[in-house]
Amino acid sequence: MVILVFALPEEARVVRRRIQWQKSPVNVSRGSFAGQEVSLAFVGISAVRIGELERSIDQVKPRMVISSGFAGGTRSLLEAGDFVLSTNCTDTDIAKTLRQHQEIFDAAGPFVQVQRVASASDKWSLNRLRGACAVDMESETIASLCRRKGISLVTARMISDAIDEAIPAIFTQKKVSRLSDVHGAVGFAARMLQLTRKLADRLEALAGEL
Repeated sequence: MVILVFALPEEARVVRRRIQWQKSPVNVSRGSFAGQEVSLAFVGISAVRIGELERSIDQVKPRMVISSGFAGGTRSLLEAGDFVLSTNCTDTDIAKTLRQHQEIFDAAGPFVQVQRVASASDKWSLNRLRGACAVDMESETIASLCRRKGISLVTARMISDAIDEAIPAIFTQKKVSRLSDVHGAVGFAARMLQLTRKLADRLEALAGEL
């Protein structure tokens, strides 16, 4: 059993449709995805629901957790749609093997977890000061739980916004003050609909290698 973990159900919109769901004797949905028996778990933004993942781990006793979803890019060459392997939130031996699969991953490097949505200036600082490849709000918390439980972990996320981009205000619960903010939000939403399909493609390829 592999648990696929995301912050929000919206990130797994396409993945959920591609899973061949089965009846489960326990109160955990499970199915088949890329030849793997899988279950889904959602930890919420900033991993506020990490306890739900812990209960799922205790119930199904997975052999592995795949932590995925979206992240902000903190390297200048990364673009929206690039699939990035975290080297600090993935088991070392697994990361070494997976880095050889250039058909799956566009880059690999350290992820940094932050408390709030990172601005463009935040992302440049994280790259310069911490050598970060990507930034999110959940990966380190999930990795800490997996280490404590002794569960193998792969963390791989798709870049939603490049280092010089900011996520539109409407998606970060900030006040929308200009018409351009609305236009930017519409464009970003359309991008994310496309990227959830691309994310599902890469996760299928990744699961097939594990």
